[in-house]
Amino acid sequence: MKRSVRVAFAGIAALSLFVAACGGSDDAADEVTDETTAEATEEAPAEETCTTPTPVKLQLQWFTQAQFAGYYAAVDQGFYNDQCLDVSIIEGGVDIVPQTELANGNVDFAISWVSKALASREAGANIVNIAQVFQRSGTLQVSFKDKNITKPEDFAGKKIGNWGYGNEFEIFAALTKAGLDPAKDVSLVQQQFDMVGLLSGDIDAAEAMTYNEYAQV
Repeated sequence: MKRSVRVAFAGIAALSLFVAACGGSDDAADEVTDETTAEATEEAPAEETCTTPTPVKLQLQWFTQAQFAGYYAAVDQGFYNDQCLDVSIIEGGVDIVPQTELANGNVDFAISWVSKALASREAGANIVNIAQVFQRSGTLQVSFKDKNITKPEDFAGKKIGNWGYGNEFEIFAALTKAGLDPAKDVSLVQQQFDMVGLLSGDIDAAEAMTYNEYAQV
């Protein structure tokens, strides 16, 4: 699912200079430019010095792995310090629900799939989506070629694995869009957080992440 438009201030500044340059003679243009530069210098705010960084807790949605590399890199390279933030990255796990940790006030920010956050909001959690890091879902359904599953419609009559804990919502959406009833047309099986069920043949398709389980198989 594809989810920025950023205005470049330099473009506005360039336009201002262009208009000033077209306003009259070269001397007049120089005067306007000098005045503009002087005003900008006088109005430029002084850089604030960080004396006490603001402590921030960031809850990951799973154990430390590739999908969180950017957050750790930002710590190592001092990007958070540059913004006067003291960021503590809290590792996730099987029994940790990031959006619940956030809603309960245990952390300041949490990482969670949009579908899970929407479900939590529907249940009354006072949380909002402030940044969409993934441009498309990292979730896949993986099966062996001899299962003849190439599209959601082919899930009919099959055992479809998922991790539960909100990870099944995307599967529900895909099945519904394909005209299938998740409760009747397929057998949904909660798989372990690995690919054993697929490799052993217990399920016809398994849930996997592009940067983790998919690479394993």
